[in-house]
Amino acid sequence: MNGERLALTAAAGSGILVGAALVATGSIVHEAGPITIAFIRYAIGVLLLLPLALRVSWKRIPIKDLIPISLLGIFQFAVLIMLLNFSVIYITVGLAVLIFATLPLLTMGITILTGRETFTARKLVGILLTITGVGFAVGANAFTGTIGPSGWLGIGAAFLSALSGAVCSVFYGPYLQRYTTLQVSTLAMLASVVFLCGLAFFEGMVNVMVTFTYQSWLVLLFIGFSSAVGYFCWLYALSHTLPSNVTVFLGLSPISAAIFGALFIAQPLTWQDLTGTVLVVSGLIVSLWRKSSAGAILPQ
Repeated sequence: MNGERLALTAAAGSGILVGAALVATGSIVHEAGPITIAFIRYAIGVLLLLPLALRVSWKRIPIKDLIPISLLGIFQFAVLIMLLNFSVIYITVGLAVLIFATLPLLTMGITILTGRETFTARKLVGILLTITGVGFAVGANAFTGTIGPSGWLGIGAAFLSALSGAVCSVFYGPYLQRYTTLQVSTLAMLASVVFLCGLAFFEGMVNVMVTFTYQSWLVLLFIGFSSAVGYFCWLYALSHTLPSNVTVFLGLSPISAAIFGALFIAQPLTWQDLTGTVLVVSGLIVSLWRKSSAGAILPQ
């Protein structure tokens, strides 16, 4: 039970770090393209993970496992981010975040279809509460304006981004049972860096990097650190509990982004943010906790 509690703590930490990275990324997004920022953050993440990964005993990974681990990393980091970035060209950021918040619901659906867990109304209600909480947090700009024909492209891209994250969260499972979390984390992130390198080059990465200030590099270092720690925590959690239990903590991301925004960039907290926080926390409690026969509260 202690192992599962640690896994849920790691999942919560990962969700909070995603929010912190969102705020940090927003502060430098005007200085470089999204693919360049993604490449640099994950390259830094790999450099931070590699010394630790080399200290553990590595198992030999055959090609039949190396290829899917690499593909999972590419879809988790590169494809997911590119689809999300594409979506905000046609729809508001708030609506994209709200659609992406369905990731836990999609994860639960996939795990049920693949037989990894059974349906429970309690968990469904909890996930819906977290999505509602995210809706409150981003509602101010989620439904502004009208959605034209091109808007459905954005909606589809945001949905595919969430679906990509859900599929990856489920199918990491077998590889996390065979190999260490550090090994899978490092290889998956490295694969995404290799994939993103060429795209970032064509986006103008070389010309942009020489214009970065000292402060920009500090922000990128923080984002890279958040990516390394957050992704390790994410995979550690996936290796010790159900995928739907892990992905539901993504509801903390927009909440933590609002809090970090208020702390560091003087972005005011609204009543919608506070209501969203209460709903997300309530959803987490409903999704993950139950009473034992002795009356103690235990994670499920």
